[in-house]
Amino acid sequence: MKIALPWGNTALQLNLPETWEIIFPQPMCGESTKDKLKGVRKGRPHDEIALVHDSLKRPVGMVPIEKMKLKGKRICIVVDDNTRPTPVYKFFHLILHALRKAQASEKNIVVIPALGIHTKMTKEEMGAKVGEVYAKKIKWLNHDPHDATQLQYVGNTSRGVRVELNRHLVDADFIVTLGLVEPHLWAGFGGGMKNILPGLASAKTIGQHHEIIAHPPYLFNRVGMAPEMNSFRLDLEEVKGMLAAPVFCLNVVLDFQKRIIGAFAGDAIAAHREAVEFTKTVSGLLIKEKVDGIVVNSYPMDINFKQSMKGVGNSIPALKEGGVVMAFLRAERGLDDITPPSDSKPLWLAKMLLRALGPAKVLWLLEKTKKGLNEEEKFLVYYSMQLIRAYELYFYVPTLRDEEVKRLGFFENFREPQLVIERAKKRLGKHAKVAVFAQAGATFPIV
Repeated sequence: MKIALPWGNTALQLNLPETWEIIFPQPMCGESTKDKLKGVRKGRPHDEIALVHDSLKRPVGMVPIEKMKLKGKRICIVVDDNTRPTPVYKFFHLILHALRKAQASEKNIVVIPALGIHTKMTKEEMGAKVGEVYAKKIKWLNHDPHDATQLQYVGNTSRGVRVELNRHLVDADFIVTLGLVEPHLWAGFGGGMKNILPGLASAKTIGQHHEIIAHPPYLFNRVGMAPEMNSFRLDLEEVKGMLAAPVFCLNVVLDFQKRIIGAFAGDAIAAHREAVEFTKTVSGLLIKEKVDGIVVNSYPMDINFKQSMKGVGNSIPALKEGGVVMAFLRAERGLDDITPPSDSKPLWLAKMLLRALGPAKVLWLLEKTKKGLNEEEKFLVYYSMQLIRAYELYFYVPTLRDEEVKRLGFFENFREPQLVIERAKKRLGKHAKVAVFAQAGATFPIV
C-alpha cells in the first residue's frame, strides 16, 4: 500500500507491505460527540479574541475576575514560558482589563513565566509572550528553582512530594494562570495547575514529582491519559489546596496553525477538565485496540529533534509492548539545543541490559550510570531508556549525523525512508497490524 506523509512543502512517499493490516485512526469528533460537549465553547479561527472574552465572562466554578473585589490585593499572573506556543500576547489585555474592573492596581501585579528548570526568559522573549507594551509596563521576573530565598515550603502531597514554591505565589491574594492544553508526555495534557507545579516549584520538588513516572506500574508515557487516572497529574493538582490565594485559570487550545480554537476559564481543575474534553475532540484519534507497529510522522512539529520526538510520544499509547515504531522526523534544525551524551552504550548492549533488568530497575540503572543530569535531563533520559526496553525504534531523521545518532543511543537511524519500512517488515513479519499517524505532532490515539 502506498501512503504519503506531509513533509515540508512536499510529501514523503512510502510503500507499506500489502499483507499488513493498515489502520488510519479517525478523529473522535462527530455528531455523537457534540452532545457530550454542551457548555464547551468552540469557534472559528477569526473568533480568537471573542472565544477568550466569552470564557472570561462565563468561567467554570468561579465568578468572573471583573466581579471580584481586588482593590489593594497582590496579584500574581503566571504565564507558560517560551517553550510553549501559547499566544498570550493576543489576550493579555483582556486579563488586565478584567483586573482593572475589579479595582486591582497595576503596581500590585507581578508576572512570572512558569520556567520550571528551563532557561530564564529575556526581555525580548517576555515581550513576545505577553506583548512588548505590557512587558515594559507590568512588573515581571524570572523564577529561579535553585534560589532558596525565592522559595517557600507549603506542604507535602499525598505521594510524599515536598512542595516548595515561588514566594510570590505564597504571598499573593489572587493568582491567575495562563496556559495551553495539548497532549503531554507525563501530565497526559498540559495546562491547569501545571504552571504552578512544576512551573514555579523548586528543583528538588520538580525532581521528586517527576519520580512518580518511575513508580509502579511504571507508566513512563501518559499522553492522553484521563486526569483522574493519572497520578502525575493528580499530584500536581494537590498544590491548589496548599495555596491561600484562589487560582483563576485560563487555558486555550490551538489548531495546527497555532490559532486559538477553544478557551476555558475558571477553577484551575474544573476548567482544565473542560479543555481536556475539547482537546480530545479536535486532536484525539480513535483506535479499537493496540497494534503491532506504528508509522509516525512528526508533522507539524518539525522544527528540531526534541519537538519532532513529540510525535513519537504522542503515538506510543497505540502500540503494544515489544512493538515497532517507524518514525519519520523532519527535525529541520537537527538536534538544535540538545547536547547528546558522549558516553552512550551501544544500542544492542543497552537493549540487552534494560530488557534483562525490567521496568522497575531502569531508574536505578540511570542513577548508577548517568550522574550530573538536571531534573529534566534525568527523566528525558529515563524516558529514552524505557523506550529502548519496551519497543523497537526505527527512525528516519535526515538532519542527524551518524555520530549524533550514536551518541543519542536509543534508535536505529536509516538514510532512506523506505529502509525503515523494510527493517520493520523483517521484525514484524508479513502479517502485522499497523496504525498510521500522519500528523503525529498534533494528534494522539484514544484506544
